[in-house]
Amino acid sequence: MLLFRFPGQDIVSKSGYFKEVHDVISQGFIISDFNHQSRYVFVEAEESFDYEQEHHSPFCISKEDYLNQANQIVSLLKGSSMEKLVYSRIKAENLTISGKSLFERLEAEYPKAFVYYFNDPILGEWIGASPEVLITGTNPSFESMSLAGTKKAVDETPWGIKELEEQDFVSQFLRETLIKHGVVDFQTDGPKTVIAGPLAHLRTDFQWNSTMAQAWEIAKDLHPTPAVSGTPRDKALAWIQSEEKHGRQFYAGIIGSMDEHQVNLYVNLRCAQIQSEQIYLYVGGGFTADSIPEKEWEETENKSRTLLNLL
Repeated sequence: MLLFRFPGQDIVSKSGYFKEVHDVISQGFIISDFNHQSRYVFVEAEESFDYEQEHHSPFCISKEDYLNQANQIVSLLKGSSMEKLVYSRIKAENLTISGKSLFERLEAEYPKAFVYYFNDPILGEWIGASPEVLITGTNPSFESMSLAGTKKAVDETPWGIKELEEQDFVSQFLRETLIKHGVVDFQTDGPKTVIAGPLAHLRTDFQWNSTMAQAWEIAKDLHPTPAVSGTPRDKALAWIQSEEKHGRQFYAGIIGSMDEHQVNLYVNLRCAQIQSEQIYLYVGGGFTADSIPEKEWEETENKSRTLLNLL
């Protein structure tokens, strides 16, 4: 089963299953893992089959261990060429409603987010409400965004230097990627404060014209952006692969749909994996040399409220 809704559109419900693909994806609803090692496209069928395999529960780090690691990250950033590093964790909670019911609540509560739910015999049961566009548009007009910097929506204090730096890292990366692909005539709007459920973010919007083939290449080159990895990206990805004690799986991967005329691809944030009566929420935050570990923990707690507030 697959349910999804793009902002401003109707809910789409499909029966079928996900199939792994190794060539270029030209159309359909797709999902990829964070590392681009696995990509899947949804195949429609007359019936769906739910996930029934035995599974291993994801690793959930304790607060103490998280803070110890966070302090090491801050020390690393103060003494290396890395400017930003995104550190993630998994939070487990009891689930007393069905995944489909939770999707219905997400869809009603977050009209400006991309929301989805699927239950697949191979990939398992996942749900999410992402505020972050990777690339969207109809040929030849496309859009993307840099979304970085987080605080509670009710917090009216000015953005701090740490959050402004985070935002600038991602915006600069997006500019450089567009120019790399021959797109030099683009428009920007931001940074500006946007509300996403219980959170506020800093966002800069980018708009440009290109071919559909260029748009797909730009999307692949953008991901994973510094908003979900770090800066420089290669060093940040190497650290994540080596030091994070859990696999990110589909968290912060690519999810959405595309065809020969239109693309709607999102970064898979505010997402969770469902296993029986447990829900495992994937959350992360961007560290800089100015980060305060306790505040970074609080940020991940706040991000988890996107789903937890509706349980």
